[in-house]
Amino acid sequence: MFERCVRSLLLFVDEAELDAFLRKRATEKISEDLRATLNAFLYRTGEQSNKFMLVLASNQPEQFDWAINDRVDEIVNFALPGLEERERLVRLYFNKYVLKPASEGKQRLKVSQFDYGLKCSQIAELTEGMSGREISKLGVAWQAAAYASEEGMLTEAMIDARVSDSIRQHQQKMQWLKNEKPEGGMKGLNPLQ
Repeated sequence: MFERCVRSLLLFVDEAELDAFLRKRATEKISEDLRATLNAFLYRTGEQSNKFMLVLASNQPEQFDWAINDRVDEIVNFALPGLEERERLVRLYFNKYVLKPASEGKQRLKVSQFDYGLKCSQIAELTEGMSGREISKLGVAWQAAAYASEEGMLTEAMIDARVSDSIRQHQQKMQWLKNEKPEGGMKGLNPLQ
């Protein structure tokens, strides 16, 4: 495959730790076919090339096979969003999923009167430790709550309820992670980063 590439190839693998053929061969039980696939992949990616780039996105890079890690030239860590970033994200998703549909008037979404800016700031404070993905899901949840309501109106109380639910779910995920303690892995690694 790589030899026949006339142009360059960028191969992006998201959540790569879930891909069985990238995991440690010594600890994972993989079939001979999968082992042969990994070996062929490693053989083809063993040397530097200006025609091929492999990008792996992972929450648990310690699970990669040592030969995969050996081929990683740069590691870039993306931390969880801080307060400023969370506030920008909350505002972004509030605008996208609530204010924009309400202002377009094509659908029956309405928003009750309250200080939207203040509410977004308060939510940013409450969502410490949450990922951008978790915050984006809040926007979708607010919109769904409005559409599911009888009047099609999103109230401040509905927003608060969805935020509370999301915080509770986040705390549960963190508790599961804390209880998991992977063998030989990094204890306390946040898979939501």
